[in-house]
Amino acid sequence: MTRFVPKACEAGFLLRARGFLQLRGVNGSLGMLEQARARGLYQRLSLCTLGQEPLPGPEGTFDVVLIVGAPSDSQVPCNAIPELLCVTKPGGLVCLTTRTNLSNLQNKEGLEATLGRLEQAGAWEHLVGWPVDCWELPTSELEVASGISAKDGFIFGIVYLYRKQKGAQVEEV
Repeated sequence: MTRFVPKACEAGFLLRARGFLQLRGVNGSLGMLEQARARGLYQRLSLCTLGQEPLPGPEGTFDVVLIVGAPSDSQVPCNAIPELLCVTKPGGLVCLTTRTNLSNLQNKEGLEATLGRLEQAGAWEHLVGWPVDCWELPTSELEVASGISAKDGFIFGIVYLYRKQKGAQVEEV
């Protein structure tokens, strides 16, 4: 089975520990790709700026597409989401995660609107939206001032899981 990790390739250790053996990674940063390459976990790594260029790989190739923490205006825009779905096999899974603190709420709303349009179009089935209290530590003062969890200073996040429908036609949303 093929697995695909499009953001920063940071989930490779966790995926390998869970039995995912064929990993491919994509990132818009050469530095992050070099870090991922040094880990020796990925069969293929590609430089790609999601939302600005097509993902490497033919349509309907991957069993699982995972994007961790990147859906945001400053990293991966919502217009990249249909591309993730395109490279997923029918019946395959797409997992996306993002922050839900106040500094990211506008982006989260845009992301959820995109996810909802794809679901209404019959491209995929929503399986879960799982809120996470201890998502990540803040990386900027803006995050510190807004949306801090009461538990250990972490900000909130959410995990979305979708299954691509057989025969789904993915168009721009």
